[in-house]
Amino acid sequence: MIKICKDIIPVYEFRPILESDRGEVFRYNEGEWLLDDGEYDIAFAHPSDCMAYGLSVPSYSELLWSWVKNGNWGAFVAGHPRGNAWHYMLRNGETEWAKSWDTRNHLNEKAKDEAMNFVCHRTHCSNGVGPEFHINDPYIEQGLLRLRDTKEIVKFPEIFNCMYCGEIDWREAEREAENDNS
Repeated sequence: MIKICKDIIPVYEFRPILESDRGEVFRYNEGEWLLDDGEYDIAFAHPSDCMAYGLSVPSYSELLWSWVKNGNWGAFVAGHPRGNAWHYMLRNGETEWAKSWDTRNHLNEKAKDEAMNFVCHRTHCSNGVGPEFHINDPYIEQGLLRLRDTKEIVKFPEIFNCMYCGEIDWREAEREAENDNS
């Protein structure tokens, strides 16, 4: 059975964390761009900063969350393939991830691409940022990402169930790593 991204991943909306406050910010508004009025939306554009804001949809259907302890990408983690520092949390019932899937038809990805085009058309360049399903993501940390249909705020999992090493109290692991570095 082929898994279709738009059928598994719901649509999310958010408020942008702006790089600067200069110039006008626009929100997607179903593709009818308008000046940002403070509402949540699925994409934003800030041409004066060459910034497009959109959600990054997970590249694999089974993947829910990723995390690298204390932001240390170069760490060696025993029990992970090749000591990869990243921990991955899968959907309930999944034990491994398959091939990546085509995310281009997901509404969040389409809106993010349109934000990139909107900014690029005005400035001849565009950079993309926005929420991602990573532990410590600032959008999720600040309560700025929510499900579009229900308005439920996205929260980090209490326990991170890594596909390689099992259940981790990631908040405690972050505190321990901070203490080790001080």
